[in-house]
Amino acid sequence: MKKLFLISLMVMLGVTVCAQQKKSLNAYISYAVFDTPGENSTPYVETYITFDKSSLVYVKNEDGQYTATINVTVMFKQWESVQNFGKYSLTSPMVADTTGITGFFMDMQRYSLDNGTYNFEVILEDANNKSDKPYKAIDQIIIDFPETFCISSILSLESFTKAEKENNTTRNGYDIIPMVLPYYPETLNKLTFYAEIYNAKKQLGEGEKYLLNTYICAFENNTVLNNFYFTKRMTAKDIDVIINNMDISNLPSGNYYLVLEARDRNNEIIGLNRYFFQRSNPYYQIDNTLLAAINPDDVFSGSINNLDTIREYIKMLSPISTLVEKDYAYELIKSDDIRTMQQYFYTFWSSRNKLEPKRAWLDYYAQVQRVNASFKTVNGKGYDSDRGQVFLKYGVPDRIVESYFEPGAYPYEIWHYYVLGNSQRNKKFVFMTQDLVTNDFKLIHSDATGEISNYRWPNIVYSGTYGSYFDYGVDGAANPNSYGDKAVDYYENPR
Repeated sequence: MKKLFLISLMVMLGVTVCAQQKKSLNAYISYAVFDTPGENSTPYVETYITFDKSSLVYVKNEDGQYTATINVTVMFKQWESVQNFGKYSLTSPMVADTTGITGFFMDMQRYSLDNGTYNFEVILEDANNKSDKPYKAIDQIIIDFPETFCISSILSLESFTKAEKENNTTRNGYDIIPMVLPYYPETLNKLTFYAEIYNAKKQLGEGEKYLLNTYICAFENNTVLNNFYFTKRMTAKDIDVIINNMDISNLPSGNYYLVLEARDRNNEIIGLNRYFFQRSNPYYQIDNTLLAAINPDDVFSGSINNLDTIREYIKMLSPISTLVEKDYAYELIKSDDIRTMQQYFYTFWSSRNKLEPKRAWLDYYAQVQRVNASFKTVNGKGYDSDRGQVFLKYGVPDRIVESYFEPGAYPYEIWHYYVLGNSQRNKKFVFMTQDLVTNDFKLIHSDATGEISNYRWPNIVYSGTYGSYFDYGVDGAANPNSYGDKAVDYYENPR
């Protein structure tokens, strides 16, 4: 899938940039993986680095205009061996006046790589801003293009046009402009995307047909949205270009996957890929007529007849709820309408498990009780804590580093998941507290899709000793010469 991570800070449904007395570079890094099938098949990674113009320092050039310069280093490593890299200086578009600069500009590069797993590292430095330390971001890329049917990354587009001549934005006859962020506000009601399908003819045979299903599903529970499900009959080719758009004007606010799924004549899945995106649509409301059709006397939630109890049960659903469900539940529990609460509670669980909604609830409730026992804070229930929410959303971590008494560091935990949601691999969560007595560990960084991301999280862990302006170096490690600073090592080498 196309991946994105934010050098400074990423939050659900948008980016928050705090007012600063001095500038600090903000950049958005994403990538997509494609193949060039044939006898000399050569997969490659396409990188997209988008810079916030207002975060850069501009200097006057010989023409009397102003430009910013960013030093960029990109590396693809296997263990410590660099397999491909780019190191260059990038000049921003010229501006006549540096007051009130707004907008973004993007740099796109391609790197050939064989199938395999790589550590993708990016270092960015504002060449004109010596007070701002370089940023380093790391992610893991898996390139796996077999000689059988497969689908490339799905690339969300800002626009596309027929190419008149070849340039660095041209792909299979189209000039494409990728989206800056996987975020669609209420003013943007069309989701445009690009993908490539490889080896269909080789696997299925010339002229054979297959179905390509395009749909949207909820990020939290993979529920398919039937109103956003489309099927097209395809003819097998060596390579097929998919460039299309989808009307999302009636898509509720929330986190989603756009999915491309191919099925053969036997209705078996032969290829699948998906793309994470976020939607803000504040005008969408849950249709209460659907809830009104449910008679609480006929379903298990009807037996929950204590108002405080069902309120508490609905609050417990927050970690696994969509954004629309959270907003609706928040308003619902402020009322005294226990019947609608019973209807909503049943609808929530029947949408997760139509055959056994009560069993789904009881299994989840057992996990809530577990996190309440482990992660209760002085101010709240365990399911309301950051650790509790991650646990309920993703399950038991495969490894946990607990470092409560490291010299120079606030108490922190690093959770490591080998597989997350059946699609993400090797993902980590960093939690920190300033006071063990409260047991209130806050999530300060994760490299998982859709979670808060701050690649300078070591600054926060060690800020109590070194201060918020301590020189951490380009890799984010806090004072590598000081005794006992282990957080970065624990993060990169979980045990």
